[in-house]
Amino acid sequence: MELTNQDKSKILDLLKRYGIYIVGVILMLLLIRQCNATADAEKDAKRQYNNLLASQDSVRFISNKFGNAVYEKSAFELKMSELSKENKDLINKLDLDKKRTPEVVIQTITKYVEIVKEVPTKIVEDSLGNKSISFLHNPKLPGANSLRIEGRTPIQINVDKDPSHPNDFRPRISAGSTEIKIEQSISIVTGLYRDPKTKRLMTRVSTDYPGITFTDINSFQIQDTPENRKALMSERKRFGLGLSAGFGYVVGKGGFSPGAFIGLGVNLSPKILQFDTK
Repeated sequence: MELTNQDKSKILDLLKRYGIYIVGVILMLLLIRQCNATADAEKDAKRQYNNLLASQDSVRFISNKFGNAVYEKSAFELKMSELSKENKDLINKLDLDKKRTPEVVIQTITKYVEIVKEVPTKIVEDSLGNKSISFLHNPKLPGANSLRIEGRTPIQINVDKDPSHPNDFRPRISAGSTEIKIEQSISIVTGLYRDPKTKRLMTRVSTDYPGITFTDINSFQIQDTPENRKALMSERKRFGLGLSAGFGYVVGKGGFSPGAFIGLGVNLSPKILQFDTK
């Protein structure tokens, strides 16, 4: 259908009337995209500063209220591309496939020191007449903690004659290898939080098990999986096929007239107009 001068005049009138709004929408989208980019850059700068401080941090003892020993250390905020070999080794120990990458990984290294004194022992004899010295250490511990150490040392008692005094006898005790069985249950609470003042990501661990100290805490949070948003945006397509609907001037038998329309078409979305709202 050939456009008449009247139709051309209507189109020009529409462009003059609504063109400023179209340009405004495009400028608004570009502004939102720029704001998102600025916010992402600021967020990434804070993240890198947090990681710098975390690399210089060490385990700190916080408190021991109500018998709960609390320790703290900074946590890393890492992208997938920033994971070190040690980080990947920790993830591999979790035995997860690539579709189930963990968001947070925490490793705690503990040191346990306890001096046990005055453990009662007794001599027992089995059905075959074999004697042994046995002991049991089973203290009452707070909470869900428990410790049970039991052992047995086989002994053999012999009586020897004194060569210089035939009427005198001397007992001789020989001991065998000791068998020890240890059952231990340690309750440890771990949590991540962001400091309200510094905004740094911190890891805290606590236990009420007596004699336990934390010598190291290695923790990190993975920011994005599989990669950052820029990489995801690079995979977006500029062209797409889809339905479109709207209201405007449509072509009819009598030329252009206002009305609703719906149809199937090809959409163009340039990279410059693509932005992420996350």
